[in-house]
Amino acid sequence: MQPADPARLPPSLARFLALWEAKRGARRMPARRDFTFEDLWPWLGRLNLIAVEGDEARFVVFSEVSTRLYGREMTGKRLSEFVPRVLADAAIADHRAFMAAGGIPMSKLVDITYEYREMRWTRLVLPLADDERTVKRYFVALHVDEIRADPESGIRPLLDGARKDPIIR
Repeated sequence: MQPADPARLPPSLARFLALWEAKRGARRMPARRDFTFEDLWPWLGRLNLIAVEGDEARFVVFSEVSTRLYGREMTGKRLSEFVPRVLADAAIADHRAFMAAGGIPMSKLVDITYEYREMRWTRLVLPLADDERTVKRYFVALHVDEIRADPESGIRPLLDGARKDPIIR
């Protein structure tokens, strides 16, 4: 994960970052209550809401796009509940990197092979704090860059043909 740079984000995520900045104003970070349903409408299908629980986190909202990419619903579940374990480990590592950065907006390009599909998306992580200092929740907005498949077979075989766990680059 790296600090979010609006010039390097897809336009939809750059607009979401601009909304977050406007809601933040002079504060270090906005609160969840600063965002109305109408504010969030353009991103709702691609927006996860995460609650911080110490060194772990739980999905308050698992987006429709996330559900389609992952193949299962995770609302109410912890990051550590992702299956296979390599996905859980990657999600927890990103959560910890974000929290260690002190609650600044972060982004990451995710390139993954999972269940014989090669997927790529950009993730924008934006902190939320009720007291302007402590990250209690955060948004994770997604922009799916592409989902590629082998043009002949319709799937992308994994590197050794036998792996069942995702390959994360």
